[in-house]
Amino acid sequence: MSDLPAHIFRRSGLPPLWTSEALYFSGDEFYADILRDIDKANSLVTVEMYIFEDDPLGERFFQSLEVAAKRGVRVLLMLDGVGSHRFIQKLQTREYNANIKIKVYNPHPWSFTNEHFVDYFRMVSVFFKRLFGVNRRNHRKLITIDERTVYSGSFNITTAHSKEFKQDEAWHDIGLRMTGWVAPLMVLAMMRSWGLTAFFRYRRKMPKKRFISFKHPDVRLNQDFRLRRHLYKDFLQRLKKSRARIWLSTGYFQPKRRIIRLLKSAAKRGVDVRILLSTKSDVFYYSLLQTYYHYELLKAGVRIYEFDPTVIHAKNYFIDEWVTVGSTNLNYRSFMHDLEVDFRIQHPDNKKRLNKNFEDQQMASREVTLESLNARKWWLQLFSRFVFLFRYWN
Repeated sequence: MSDLPAHIFRRSGLPPLWTSEALYFSGDEFYADILRDIDKANSLVTVEMYIFEDDPLGERFFQSLEVAAKRGVRVLLMLDGVGSHRFIQKLQTREYNANIKIKVYNPHPWSFTNEHFVDYFRMVSVFFKRLFGVNRRNHRKLITIDERTVYSGSFNITTAHSKEFKQDEAWHDIGLRMTGWVAPLMVLAMMRSWGLTAFFRYRRKMPKKRFISFKHPDVRLNQDFRLRRHLYKDFLQRLKKSRARIWLSTGYFQPKRRIIRLLKSAAKRGVDVRILLSTKSDVFYYSLLQTYYHYELLKAGVRIYEFDPTVIHAKNYFIDEWVTVGSTNLNYRSFMHDLEVDFRIQHPDNKKRLNKNFEDQQMASREVTLESLNARKWWLQLFSRFVFLFRYWN
């Protein structure tokens, strides 16, 4: 755990959201520390997760939460209805401690309880209501413990990120552990998704002099349309004003057209623009979809790298000295539909470690060239243009 130098906060003039931060590049180390902290929890554990998988790691986590609940810890578990669909289905037939409260964010349209099956008309009504919101997902990965500690980043709770289960095929991700006032703020953010009653009840309990807005520059929370628009404009301004570098590492690359224009403009004025992508993806067509803008980016001087050994799932962005880690991808889903959270890295040593991680993965990647793009089979080029038509849902 790295303590943050005090001069960082004197320079910003804002109260610190966290006073220590630690980075994780290993899923096994990340999970081990979370489970250790859950075992020590005394009062409250919150889990807000896109994928909580019905696999050995998911079972290990849920058993740890059950043990905490039995000793009196209050556990709030918010799972995305699509990402965690299999585990949610399992929970419907499983008994668990009353101290564990579970909320499903936008349930899967095809997920019904026996009660719904009894009433056909209610089942149809529920189906269309869920279908209307199927494109809005909770993509965050947030765990808080005793309102003091926060774990976040791009790690879901699934064996896909663990070398214990997947060996060399484990996905590449980045995790973050912070301690400080950021923890109750993240609990408040989850309560906002849980329900307005829970949100206002929790907010009233927070010390008024310590309440910090979701607009704090070190945290990027897209709670509503206003914040989503603010963060998007802020990202555009940072790209526009960049002077030295723009390094982008993301598992899903299909940004809005305006971002493409700003990346091209930055490269043409001499900014070091690099994009690190993954050849492999858990979405079968994404390796083709993300090539749609490659031609014009390469012609403008942007350098693109494709990592082949395994899936790069991390979302890590460098714009000059501004560095973030979190859950936001450079695609339509993250900018328009999904709930996301990212954190601005503070500690100089952590920035250096992220730099090295990016450069190491770049060295292990294949650089994309115009020649390699032209050598692709014609039907692959045609398919990438076809799936681009559905970018709004990706």
